[in-house]
Amino acid sequence: MNVTLRQLRAFTAVYRTRSITRAARELGITQSATSLLIQQIEAQLGVRLFDRSTRAVQPTRAADEAFHAAERMLSDAQVLSRRMRDLAEARAGRVAFLASAGAASALLPRVLAKFRAAHPAIEIDIRDVAADDLVPRMIATDAEFAIGSVEGEISEMTVETLTSGRLSAIGRRTAEFAARRSLTWDELAQQPTIAMRSDTRIRMQIDLALGLEGKRLTPTYEVTLINTALAMTAQGLGLAILPATMLPADQFPTLIAKPLIRPAITRPVSLLQRQGRTLSPAAQAFVAVARTVLASRT
Repeated sequence: MNVTLRQLRAFTAVYRTRSITRAARELGITQSATSLLIQQIEAQLGVRLFDRSTRAVQPTRAADEAFHAAERMLSDAQVLSRRMRDLAEARAGRVAFLASAGAASALLPRVLAKFRAAHPAIEIDIRDVAADDLVPRMIATDAEFAIGSVEGEISEMTVETLTSGRLSAIGRRTAEFAARRSLTWDELAQQPTIAMRSDTRIRMQIDLALGLEGKRLTPTYEVTLINTALAMTAQGLGLAILPATMLPADQFPTLIAKPLIRPAITRPVSLLQRQGRTLSPAAQAFVAVARTVLASRT
């Protein structure tokens, strides 16, 4: 039995109006098309739904019993259609994604604020993780995408750069430090410094780049989290070595970043997605906002 929505609509319209003519007018189709739909649904259900005469259409007992069920089915179909339309137009739904701790702290608040203003009904599930856990967690969870710093190609993933930041010396906004345009790594070596631990991706990138120049970084302090480095810098314990994009100015208004040169090192912030997987409309809308907001920081 394959009763269609068109047949159900015809049945309920005839039941309510007690007239093929009025039902056809309500449905916006011809009387003959309406009669055919009624004949089809009767044949498929195996029962007579209406007794017809030249003057009236009278529902049978079977029609009385079928009407409320048909109304519910049409209502459910309408709710489903409306829900799918809301999802397709990003007016509803849920977006689950991963973000490295640094990106979540420094970059994503602006993205989240703009997205929430445009899509207030979408549920946001953001999971902030250590930068080095980004790829393993992306592989192991149901997150649709991830935002953070990754290097090279990743099997079965696409990597798109959203923004990038120069490795910088981040320090307190003193007159002397603010007056500088940049610092060399040799000049930085004369200052107390706070760097990420040697087993982190960002530190590995720094050590490799400096090694090619015959240089070596020996920080005063090593930490695991970017916010720890920034908090220590805010207390005057040393210059933090981080991408300029990782400095959230509203959280640390006393700190400023000065580019490190000789060599200059750039670190990207990327969008990571599974190859061959379509993002939900909600996720597509979020990614579009992230591209726009983060591109302005490049």
